[in-house]
Amino acid sequence: MARQLKKPAKPEEPDLLPAMGLFTILIPMLLSMAAFSKLAIVEVNLPERSVMSNSDDQPPPDEQALNLSLAITSDYLVIGARGGFQPNVYFKEMWTFRCKSDAKLITHSPDDVKAAVESGHGPKCQDGSEMDKDKYLYEIEAIQLWAIQKESEEDPGKIIWAVYSNGGTAEEAVADSAYVDGNNNFLMAVGEGPGGAQKPATLVKPSAGQAIATLAENSVRTLKPDVAAKNMIAPLSAYDLIAKDLIAIHTTFIDLDDADNIIIVANDDTQFDKIIQLMDRAKEAGFGKINLAKLGG
Repeated sequence: MARQLKKPAKPEEPDLLPAMGLFTILIPMLLSMAAFSKLAIVEVNLPERSVMSNSDDQPPPDEQALNLSLAITSDYLVIGARGGFQPNVYFKEMWTFRCKSDAKLITHSPDDVKAAVESGHGPKCQDGSEMDKDKYLYEIEAIQLWAIQKESEEDPGKIIWAVYSNGGTAEEAVADSAYVDGNNNFLMAVGEGPGGAQKPATLVKPSAGQAIATLAENSVRTLKPDVAAKNMIAPLSAYDLIAKDLIAIHTTFIDLDDADNIIIVANDDTQFDKIIQLMDRAKEAGFGKINLAKLGG
C-alpha cells in the first residue's frame, strides 16, 4: 500500500505582541531619561585692539552692555569689552609630563619636545630615560602658560616669576595659589639671564607671621611656619594674570545686565585643556554664563 505523503505544514507567524508590549514600555522610559542639548558656534571677528579705559569722558557703565570676551591665541590672552581690548597678556607655553619611569614631573617647551621627536628621541625624564616618542602626548599632565614681559612685539620677552603656595609635597613642589600683597598685586619679578629663565634674586618669599592673601575672596591670613616653609617661587601663570583682571572687571561692572556673561574665543586648533583652564578662571571670577566662540578672521 502506497504511503501517503504529508503536505508540509504552513509555518506559523511569530507572535509579536509580547515584543511590541516590551517596546511600548521601553521607548517612553528611554525618552524620559534622555537629555538633549544644542551646540552652537558663534563666529566672532575681533576688532582692532585698544586699551580699555574707565575715564570720566566715557558713558556711565549702566548705559551699555559690557559685551565681555576673552580671546586666546598661540602667543597671548586678551580681554575685550565695549570700547576695545586690554593689553595682551603674553605667555610661553610649557608642557608638564608625568614620566612612567620615575613617576616624577618634568616640564619642557613644545619646541624642544618637537625637536627631540624629529631627531628620533622622546622627551627626557628626570632620571635620564626617554618617553615613547610616539606616545608622549598621552603623558602630558598639564599645559602651562608662563607669563612673559615684552618690551615690544618683536621682543621674545622674559619669564615673570611669582610667589606661590605649594600644592604638592616637600619632595615634589607644585605651584598652587599665587600670593598678592595688600594692594592686590602679585609678589612677582622678571627673571634673570637669557629669557628670564633664572629666578630673580630680588624676589623673596614671605616669612612666617606675615599677612598674605591670594586672589580668592576673603583669603587674607597670617602665614604659619609650616606653610611659609613650603612656599615656592615659580613662573607666574598667564591664567592667574587673566583671573585677576576678570575679578576686577566683574566687581566694577556688577550692576550691568550682562555682568555675568563672557565669551571665550579660540581657534580650531586650541587645545581643550587651555579652554577648560580659562572657563575655570572665569567661573571663579563670578561669570556664571560662559559661551564659546570661534576666532574669526
